[in-house]
Amino acid sequence: METRRVVVTGMSVIAANGNDKNEFFENSLNGVGGIRKTNLFPSDQLRTDYFGQVQKEYVYEIQSAQQDTRLENIFDDLCTDLLLDSGITVDDIRGFGYKAGFSFATSVGTNDYTTAHVKGILVNALSKSNLHKLPVKLGIQGPIFTNTSACSAGTTAIGTGFSLIKAGNADMVVAGGIDPLTEFSSYGFHALQSLSKEPCKPFDKNRSGISIGEGGALFLLEELQAAKSRNAKIYGEIIGYGLGNDAYHPTSPDPTGKGAYRVMSQAIEQSGLASEDIYYINAHGTGTVLNDEMEVKAMNELGGNYYVSSTKSLIGHCLAAAGAIEMAATVLCVSEGAVFPTINSMDVEFDHPKITFVKDKGIKQPVKYALSNSFAFGGNAASILIGAYKDE
Repeated sequence: METRRVVVTGMSVIAANGNDKNEFFENSLNGVGGIRKTNLFPSDQLRTDYFGQVQKEYVYEIQSAQQDTRLENIFDDLCTDLLLDSGITVDDIRGFGYKAGFSFATSVGTNDYTTAHVKGILVNALSKSNLHKLPVKLGIQGPIFTNTSACSAGTTAIGTGFSLIKAGNADMVVAGGIDPLTEFSSYGFHALQSLSKEPCKPFDKNRSGISIGEGGALFLLEELQAAKSRNAKIYGEIIGYGLGNDAYHPTSPDPTGKGAYRVMSQAIEQSGLASEDIYYINAHGTGTVLNDEMEVKAMNELGGNYYVSSTKSLIGHCLAAAGAIEMAATVLCVSEGAVFPTINSMDVEFDHPKITFVKDKGIKQPVKYALSNSFAFGGNAASILIGAYKDE
């Protein structure tokens, strides 16, 4: 049976330190972060006023049912950039028929309607949703998935797209995730005492919590032969995916790191590689005491020698969009030959001879294989493995 290969032929990114893919790459590589004081809502009752707010002017609260939400605004810009970057059109996508799929992640994507209902701005706002509009804008006629598995959702959405193509249920999938910055999520993490009073410091001895961010990333995933038939640009290849649950606690990770270890191992096993082949790991790296400690244990248990960094230090924790934006970081590191840094974390707590924590500024050197990790509330865990594309 022929093995179907899945390649990334387009991507778009909007994050706190970049309004597009190129700006995001250059700023991330040079250690330029986007976590700053927000002007979207009052933060005086919160533990922090530092957030990874995107620098594009998007509406924060809708005033009518006809107005596009913040999520829709971000989605529209990401779609425009994705189509340009991939060299494909909506008509081209329609041409795939039921072999074109859509796999999307969000946590608070319908928050605009909830807020409008609570504030009495819209009547029956809770019965409304904007998510059904998204695949229609792209002409998607095949399988459609929306993933809400908390902070692993972005990686899971991309992994779902990968699995659809591998199984022959699609030849092309638009996959990714978006989450807007909201008071709702901010007060939720405030109640959990998880917010850092200053920009987050993943893996640092003095880390004290997360910085919430926003934004999103979209990808065009294609079966290799379909991509080659249209002479598509290929950024890299998805060669492994792991999905699981540590079944430990509603909000805390298993301190042993076994859940994280399992999904990383699954991704590597599916690829046919060994742990020693992995060069870079884009860690979940939230900046909380428990998450960072367990993730380092898992990476150490995995074996191999890795460069490690956390994109969250640059843009904040973007909730369901986190895995999507961090997938973009990982693909860019593979395609451009670079490793992004963890900024703010100059006094790393963990000393492992086989793990090199990249700090301050990134490094330029070839990256053949890289993992992107996402771990979430409820024990949800996902890991995806990217390889440099080579024609065989």
